[in-house]
Amino acid sequence: MKRVLILIISVGLFTACGEPAVDLSNKDFSDTFKKGFKENCLKQARGMSTSDAKEYCNCSLRQIMINWDSEDEASMDLNGMPGYEVHRLLVAPCMK
Repeated sequence: MKRVLILIISVGLFTACGEPAVDLSNKDFSDTFKKGFKENCLKQARGMSTSDAKEYCNCSLRQIMINWDSEDEASMDLNGMPGYEVHRLLVAPCMK
């Protein structure tokens, strides 16, 4: 019984730590936008290993796709957005 309880708690913890599933299929982001975002992000990711930078850039792109419905909408909003707001929406959720 004790082992079963430990197993249930362990599975619950691992499940709770994962990212929630978000349906991004209805978003309007071209492959060109995604590729360009990742390339630019990787160039600017300083002080990170290559694997950490890739993970961070993928996460940031995911945050953009969660918060906006299209690349046009995201580009328009991000262009005039203060740095602290960009940090709150894109950087903070992706830093570990």
